[in-house]
Amino acid sequence: LTSNVVVGKPTRATPKVSAKIVEANFYPTWTVPDSIARADLIPKLQKDPAYFVNEHFSVMEKGGKVDPHAIDWSKPEVVKYSFRQDPGSFNALGVVRINMPNKHSVYMHDTPSETIFGRNFRSASSGCVRVHNIEHLASWLLAGNGDWSDDRVEEMKQSGKRLDVKLKKPVPLQFVYVTAWATSDGIIQFRRDLYQRDGVGAVAANY
Repeated sequence: LTSNVVVGKPTRATPKVSAKIVEANFYPTWTVPDSIARADLIPKLQKDPAYFVNEHFSVMEKGGKVDPHAIDWSKPEVVKYSFRQDPGSFNALGVVRINMPNKHSVYMHDTPSETIFGRNFRSASSGCVRVHNIEHLASWLLAGNGDWSDDRVEEMKQSGKRLDVKLKKPVPLQFVYVTAWATSDGIIQFRRDLYQRDGVGAVAANY
């Protein structure tokens, strides 16, 4: 399976990861990481309070949900709140999230912004990886469970129902950083060193 993906911005790089995929989450909720809440979500709410309602977010604290209309969003203490987005086609994670526990807390997921996969340069996320046609990946992963098929995955996609499905056998996964490679016909491919991880090399450093 080959898919276009969207990776982290240079300022929020997708890390190298060695993990195991353990679960597929259909119509997941999204608990916004604190870093994203402070950098992106809270400023949007301060500029446009309607964004909160339009995008189906809940404000959370230890005691449970909080009425967003009772909060003065201009005060600095708003950073104490956490935020959760309801499941649905509007959700930032889209229809499917691929759960792969790791120390970086990144994962693969769908997106409601399908047009982004058509870009030549697809560095736009906050570290996680968005996968085009992720339902095909979900079908491949769940085939090992024995009771899932392409049709069943498509039914789940159309249903809009929240469901977590554990893989009977976890699937090893590696995120690697590759900026140059050769194809089977001998053509060498080069890509941008997006995260400046390659360095100039020992030979080039002498010039």
